[in-house]
Amino acid sequence: MTEKDWDLIMMVHLKGAFSVTRAAWNIMKDKGYGRILNTGSSAGIYGSFGQVNYSTAKIGLWGFTQSLAKEGEKRNIKVNCIAPLAGTRMTETVMPKEVTEMLKPDFVAPFVAVLVHESVPDNGALYEVGAGYIAKQRWNRSEGVQFDADKLTPEEIKSKWAHVNQFEKGSTYPTSNQEMMAVIMNAHEAKQKAAAAKATPTPAAASSGLKSENIFGMMATYLNQGLGKPLIPKVSAIFGFEI
Repeated sequence: MTEKDWDLIMMVHLKGAFSVTRAAWNIMKDKGYGRILNTGSSAGIYGSFGQVNYSTAKIGLWGFTQSLAKEGEKRNIKVNCIAPLAGTRMTETVMPKEVTEMLKPDFVAPFVAVLVHESVPDNGALYEVGAGYIAKQRWNRSEGVQFDADKLTPEEIKSKWAHVNQFEKGSTYPTSNQEMMAVIMNAHEAKQKAAAAKATPTPAAASSGLKSENIFGMMATYLNQGLGKPLIPKVSAIFGFEI
């Protein structure tokens, strides 16, 4: 693959989507309404032999979709993505004629109409669609292992490799990177509490039972352990939390 092979595909799929979206975005913002549908590909979701450039561009559109969905949500701009399976001029060179007939783009169009309609409930979603089949995609994360970062070695990681990679128990379907940060901060807080209890045993604080308890505990740990203390004098605002 030449650099030109790479750059042309990025220009068509990523730059093309950017250019069209940028032209419409401010109009949608001003009107408080918009619907955007990006065309990804199973090549981006799963990878495709011999199509590194195309696969990369298509999974890039998925990140493009999710970020715009978050930015546009408060202005009623909804952005979704499809990975269509359809018989086109491109695929008819590698598929039998009867298969391309079965995979007419006409069979994708009705779902496109749903995703760009004013009543669409989804935002930041990814769907596989083709020949009347429609399925929603989502990330699945294993429970994972929280190691002691101060003592972490390649050997320790290898010893827990099976646990890191198992999905049978404790797996989740994360929707943002904040969820991983919450896991890390909760583990850090637990470590600090254990160290403090070992040094000076104190009775455990009563749980409030609120779902927000972990969030505020994470914030307290961050500030009280000195990591965020330099930020405190710089804050010149009052934050109100509606729970």
